[in-house]
Amino acid sequence: MSEHLIFIFYIFFLIFSTIGHGVLFSRFVYKDFLNLNVGYQGLIGFFSLSLISLLTSYILPHDIIHNIILHIFGIIGFFFYLKLKKKSITEIKYLIILILIFLIGAYVYKNHDDFPYYHLTYALNLSENRFIIGTGIFSHGFRTFSSLFYYHSILYMPYIKFYLFHIGPFFILILYNYVIINKILDCIKDNKINFLFYFSLIGLIFINIAFYRISEHGTDRSAQILLLLIFLFFYELFYFEGFKKRQPIYLNLLLILIFLASSMKAIYYLYLVLVPIILFKKKFIIKFFEKKNYAIILVLFISLSGNLLTNYFNTGCLLYPAEITCIGDKDWSIPKKEVKRMSIHYEWWSKAGGGPGYESEVKPSEYIKNFSWLKNWIDRHFFNKVSDTLYGILLICLIVFLSFKYFSKRKLRKKKNINYLAYIIPLLFLLEWFLKHPAMRYGGYVLIGLPIFIYVSSKLSDLEISISKINKVTIVFLSIALFSFVGRNIVRLNKEINFYNYDIIKSPLFYVENTKSQKILEKNDFIVYTTEENKMCWASKTPCSYKKDIKSKKFFGFNMVYAND
Repeated sequence: MSEHLIFIFYIFFLIFSTIGHGVLFSRFVYKDFLNLNVGYQGLIGFFSLSLISLLTSYILPHDIIHNIILHIFGIIGFFFYLKLKKKSITEIKYLIILILIFLIGAYVYKNHDDFPYYHLTYALNLSENRFIIGTGIFSHGFRTFSSLFYYHSILYMPYIKFYLFHIGPFFILILYNYVIINKILDCIKDNKINFLFYFSLIGLIFINIAFYRISEHGTDRSAQILLLLIFLFFYELFYFEGFKKRQPIYLNLLLILIFLASSMKAIYYLYLVLVPIILFKKKFIIKFFEKKNYAIILVLFISLSGNLLTNYFNTGCLLYPAEITCIGDKDWSIPKKEVKRMSIHYEWWSKAGGGPGYESEVKPSEYIKNFSWLKNWIDRHFFNKVSDTLYGILLICLIVFLSFKYFSKRKLRKKKNINYLAYIIPLLFLLEWFLKHPAMRYGGYVLIGLPIFIYVSSKLSDLEISISKINKVTIVFLSIALFSFVGRNIVRLNKEINFYNYDIIKSPLFYVENTKSQKILEKNDFIVYTTEENKMCWASKTPCSYKKDIKSKKFFGFNMVYAND
């Protein structure tokens, strides 16, 4: 029972600290953010803590002392928020209720398939060691930079240790739900039942039904959740003049969310192209470069530079595995032939070139050319995950549309709405996804849904429905979304308890395999470990390498590892 209480305590403590860091960021970087609710503060805090973690990793390991000090500041910021706004107490009450509803989703002991391979070890290495140059040499998993790993490394706390290194996606999901639910309720309160209202509602239902398994989120789904928020604010800024007074706030918030999403995985850097589109539309660039924005401009620059440089010091490439971004030929650099091979491999894999039951006789470089992959992708991927997702999206949209249509009056009202241009950007992103990396984990869930969400939301916004009927139908759908998440997780837990013979009453913590470690490199006080043959690193001693033939030396005071070739 004590483990459960400690587990729940830390979940609340750490999400409150994350909110507090969002408040501190708002207080010292962009004061207008203080007008935003607790959900936004949490997302801003997630960005802030990820950046702080990245910067401090170059100075010292994220041990318990470092992390406690960091979270003390977060809790101070949290109490400042409570003191600052009278309504913040009410906001926190609703947040606590939301966390308690979703809490069952945090009981995860079957984590993402990559979790024992490198997700856990990457964050644990940051907790136990100062930044090491060349960790990409350990295996291709360690070349995959993600701000989630840096956020998780600062969750290494007394007693609980590394058992919350999977909780970041859970926090993102909670904060997303809080933001969207509040936006939906605000639209009802202000009697603004427009495109934004329906888009928010459909997105919330979809995310809670489709993304109910936190163990599957990895480094991909959190970014996709943020994409829905990004496009929501994108349309809000571009098409709805009623929000004109808050345009500067939403503009800067949108940029924070874009930079946060892109930092979670290299493939999401593509969405940085939204930045110039946003800034040059409606002369937003003039508003952005106002004097009071200088601090946030500096932070965004540091964030982007820090992410790219960390990629570089891990792999020799600013954006691995994009060969064009590889600079020079340093000792720690991944050979360009290997970079090119892995770039082809990722595309080959995402086009159903690899996986259970299928290995192509055609070379990966040939398989991905000229749509030779298309038939196999349709057979093995489309009529599986893609079609299942598409059917789910269509069913959700159909039910939502028919439910509101049932209560609509015959007369339609012509309101200011989005136009065809709103479809172009998500469709271009969808096209790029299909041509290069058409695996659902690389943005497919949201990119497939976006054009449908946009169309249905646009049509619904033309319906004339009384606010009382809107209110009733919305409450039903909010209840369905929240309790679908809870219900599906209850079923999940029951199945996994039986399958793994796991006693959830005894412990809420995820399973960790006891892998034996052995030294493969010892030079002065720097030691590199490996595990038994064909065993993943899990929570073994760090740094843990899958490549056994490596060397090390000092580079400007940092430990650097490189291949012994």
